[in-house]
Amino acid sequence: MNEVDTPAVEVAEPETVEAPEAAPAPEVVAEVETEPTAEVVAEPQTSVDPNKLSALLDELGEIPDKPSEALLENINERSIKNLPASVKGLFKHLVAAERHRVSQREAELEKRAAEIEKRFDEIKEQNRTVIRNRAQLNKVLLDPKFQEYLKAAEMPEEEMKDPLSPEGLEQRIKKEVAQRMKEFQQPITDSARKAQQLARYQDFVADNPEMLDTDFKTEVRDLMKIRRDSGTPVTLEDAHALVKGKRIQAEQEKNRVRDRLKRNESNRNISRTTVSSVKDSGDPVPKWVTEKGYNGVRGQSARIQYLRDNPAALKKLRAQQKQRR
Repeated sequence: MNEVDTPAVEVAEPETVEAPEAAPAPEVVAEVETEPTAEVVAEPQTSVDPNKLSALLDELGEIPDKPSEALLENINERSIKNLPASVKGLFKHLVAAERHRVSQREAELEKRAAEIEKRFDEIKEQNRTVIRNRAQLNKVLLDPKFQEYLKAAEMPEEEMKDPLSPEGLEQRIKKEVAQRMKEFQQPITDSARKAQQLARYQDFVADNPEMLDTDFKTEVRDLMKIRRDSGTPVTLEDAHALVKGKRIQAEQEKNRVRDRLKRNESNRNISRTTVSSVKDSGDPVPKWVTEKGYNGVRGQSARIQYLRDNPAALKKLRAQQKQRR
């Protein structure tokens, strides 16, 4: 019996003391520490369920398609302050979402604008390259040696040797080739000339931003047409200088007229003030004499000096004094 009882006691001790205490402990810690923290941290970072947000907004009632100031008439800071925390949370979420959307849209627009500007610069550079290549090719085609070769296209038939002879056959071959080369050269030369003119115009506009103004550019173009029709043509640079100078003179004259009108208005105001002060008080000495000063002095000294310099005012003052007596 002792051999049987002893193992039973030894087995019972680890089951009741060690095993039950070790197993539940990790389970309790895992439930308390990990699950709530996962919900608190992950909730602000994840997007709100669209169905839940739609249900919340439905409780606000009918929402207008466009913003309305009438909705804010009866709302003030105190109204917002007294809102429940849950409603404030909803509003904060909506405001943050709208700010985020606007920020993303602005970033997209800025990126798109940068891409367009970069592409525009690339096209401008490609355009300059094409113009340079055309000018270089045109330079080759206008080489004196090449032009001398093209003269064979203009050789009359009667000046050529017998077409059955080797010399005559060679002359006709050269004439045919020269004619083809001349036909090939002409459009390239015309295109290169136009491209060079366009390049010079673009450079001129870049150096003179007034040409970006439609009215200014039209005025320059009209002046060039008038001068060309009258037999005294002017260059683009000269026409630009004439129009710009004319506009500067017109602006200066406008400023002079405006300044003159301001001075006249100021003088009229002073005259009205002087007459008004005399009429209101009956005093022959205007109020501005004592208030603003006369000959560098103010107050009674200014009044005395004014009467000395204006005998008519002094005479009127003495007459008033006699009447008072």
